[in-house]
Amino acid sequence: MFKKGANILYGTVGVCQIEDISKTDFSDNDRLYYYLVPRFEKETTIYIPVNSDKVKMREIMTRQQAERFVTAWPSVQCKKYASDRERPQAYKEVLQSGDCLELASMIKEIANMEQSRRGNGKMLSIRERDGVKCARKLLFGELAAALDIHPEEVPDYIQDQTGCSTGTI
Repeated sequence: MFKKGANILYGTVGVCQIEDISKTDFSDNDRLYYYLVPRFEKETTIYIPVNSDKVKMREIMTRQQAERFVTAWPSVQCKKYASDRERPQAYKEVLQSGDCLELASMIKEIANMEQSRRGNGKMLSIRERDGVKCARKLLFGELAAALDIHPEEVPDYIQDQTGCSTGTI
């Protein structure tokens, strides 16, 4: 069980702070609920049972872990897929997992695809654009919360620390 005040990664919503842990006014049962407020979208509250396993929840990385992760950004490898048909399902699984290394790999891969396609006069598909947007929201939101900066600052922070771009998507 997480503690009140903790920052967690909640599914594809991203970083949320646990505002409270209590029974709800809208339910007749005695179950405890987390009252989650998305860190970068304060106007929303999410109520989720404490013992729910329907959506992945985990604590976010610490500042030290985030700094190490950023330092390791240049060594993150893009995945190789046997075919383009595998890619959409793989991206969906990465987004649902919330795994930082997998998200970084996805972001770098799609940034490389965008650069390559732009050189050929082509664009990313809507699915690829939406996928990388969600991956950046999840990963950069977690890094921002851990580093106490805004998500929009994360690409520049990574660039300043490593000399590597995160792409422009």
